[in-house]
Amino acid sequence: MMIKENKVLRLAVTGVTGRMGKSIIQRIIQTQAHQVDNKFILGAAIARDRSDICGIDAGTFVQSSKVGVFITDNIELVKGDFDVLIDFTAPESTMNYVNFCVMNNKNMVIGTTGLSKSYLSVIERASSKIGIVYSANFSVGITIMLKLLNSVSKISRYFVNIDIVESHHNKKKDIPSGTALLIRNVVEYNQFSDCVCNEDLVSNGEKKYGKLDNDIKIHSIRAGDIVGEHSVLCTSIGERLEIKHQAFNRIIFVDGALRSAVWLGCAKIGLFDLNNVLKINM
Repeated sequence: MMIKENKVLRLAVTGVTGRMGKSIIQRIIQTQAHQVDNKFILGAAIARDRSDICGIDAGTFVQSSKVGVFITDNIELVKGDFDVLIDFTAPESTMNYVNFCVMNNKNMVIGTTGLSKSYLSVIERASSKIGIVYSANFSVGITIMLKLLNSVSKISRYFVNIDIVESHHNKKKDIPSGTALLIRNVVEYNQFSDCVCNEDLVSNGEKKYGKLDNDIKIHSIRAGDIVGEHSVLCTSIGERLEIKHQAFNRIIFVDGALRSAVWLGCAKIGLFDLNNVLKINM
C-alpha cells in the first residue's frame, strides 16, 4: 500500500511505562506541539496486560498536554489508529507484536535487545511481508563507530588482546548489551574473514578462523543511571588503541527510532537497520 508524501504518519508506541517507551511518547508530543508541518503524530500508546494506567491520556501520563490518545493494553482495539509501530519492550512481547504486525500489514521499528537467534529468525521471516527497521542501538554515533570498526578490526589481529567494555544503568536486564554483541560480531567477521581456516581449531564441528571466539571478551557494568557506554580496546605490550562511544541522553535513541519510522513509512518492505536509514558511506 502506497502512502502519499504529505500524509502524517501515525505512530504506535509499546511499553509506555518503560524508559524508552515513555521517552518516545514525550518526544512525539513535544514535536506535535512545536512544529507546524508534522511528519508524525501519536496514534496509539500500548501498555502491558492489565496495566493500571490503561484509560489515561498518554499526554497526561508523560506529564505533558493531553493529546486524546488513551493508553490501552489491547492492541486490537487501536489497530486502525496507527501506521507504524515502535517497539522497545522485551523479547517475548516483541514477538507478539511482530506477529500482529504481519497479520495486519503494519510496519515496525524494533529496538528490543536480548533477542535470541530464533527470535531474530522470526523477524527476518516477517520482513518478507512487512517493513522492519531493527537495531540494537539507534544512535548515530554507534552507527559510525561500527563503520569505523569495519576498517580497524581488519588490522586488530596484530594486537594481543581485544576487549569490549559496556556500561549501562542498573535496571538493564540483558547482559551483555545487544550493542556489545553487535560490535563483537563486526570485529570477529572483519578480523577473521580473510584468514585461512586452521583445522586444528575445529571445535564442536565448527571451524574457527584465527583466534577462538572467546578471545574477544565482553566486560559488562550495570551501575546507577548510565545511559550507555561502549569501548573497544585493542591492546599489546606497551600500547593500546581504543574506540569509544558515550551516550549522555536517551534522546539520541529516541530520535534515531523516530527518524527510522519516518524513513520506513508504510510502503517499504524488507529488513533494514540504522545504516540504511542514515545512508552513511565511509
